[in-house]
Amino acid sequence: TIAGMLPEGAKSFKGKINEEIVYTIEEEGVYGIKCLPHYGMGMVMLVTVGELGNLEEAKAVRHPGLARKRFEDLFAAIPTN
Repeated sequence: TIAGMLPEGAKSFKGKINEEIVYTIEEEGVYGIKCLPHYGMGMVMLVTVGELGNLEEAKAVRHPGLARKRFEDLFAAIPTN
């Protein structure tokens, strides 16, 4: 997970290479997730669940390299209605 890109009360997680992770989402909002070794190359994920109360906070987080562009594209794809 990415600091500043989790809803209030959500637990962060960190996995290991080639290890399957199971994570149960319990809080509504935006979750920013990165592959640590490939973060700067844009290997990121954005998960949205229910009400996006932390959307503006998540958008304000700065990212390195291609991750910045990837998150711009992902945020732009979120439906606004």
